Amino acid sequence: MDKVTLNIDGLEVVTDKETTVLQTALNNGIYIPHLCYHPDLKPTGVCRLCMVDLDGKVVISCRTPVEQGMVVKTRSPVVDMVRRINIEILVANHHVTCRGCPGSGRCALQKIMAYIRIDRKRVRRLRPAKEELPLDNSNPFFDYDPNKCVLCEICVHTCEKIQDGLKFVGRGYSTKITFFGDSSRCESCGECVARCPVGALIPKEDVVFQESPG
Repeated sequence: MDKVTLNIDGLEVVTDKETTVLQTALNNGIYIPHLCYHPDLKPTGVCRLCMVDLDGKVVISCRTPVEQGMVVKTRSPVVDMVRRINIEILVANHHVTCRGCPGSGRCALQKIMAYIRIDRKRVRRLRPAKEELPLDNSNPFFDYDPNKCVLCEICVHTCEKIQDGLKFVGRGYSTKITFFGDSSRCESCGECVARCPVGALIPKEDVVFQESPG
């Protein structure tokens, strides 16, 4: 496979021509905040957090293929401002605290908040959280907590490749993940739970997931 050389934050890296800027950065130990990216899925760019400065233009790194001689900056005044606005919107609509969350300590949202130094209390004052939404425990293998969901789409796109059981319902910030009442389509592979970047999908106690067919 053809190789290209590019510069990321002053570091020259060599990578395969078919990769993206985000993949290249992560493969070389360079962190770029992201929520909706997973290496086994086609990039969607819905979280708008992986933006970088490419030759003076702000682009989404998960959907930008590398090119020879690229100069990429993972941070700039404009990138930092837009990224902060996007993460603050997510946090403001995140109903609950991190205390007691099963995803705490491995949560991608927590990592991004620490990286950008988000003041959760200040964000809460901008938009007080609405009442807590009920837990969806209709699936026999895991529970879904819409209060912690960041709508990254990873679980839905993962399920599309296996059984096409998970779907979106609603619009805007009322969007949720659901089985539309047909949890029997679940293969109990556990991939959606394992890939959730936050604590929205919670395995039920004493559940043993089956190996994914693909």
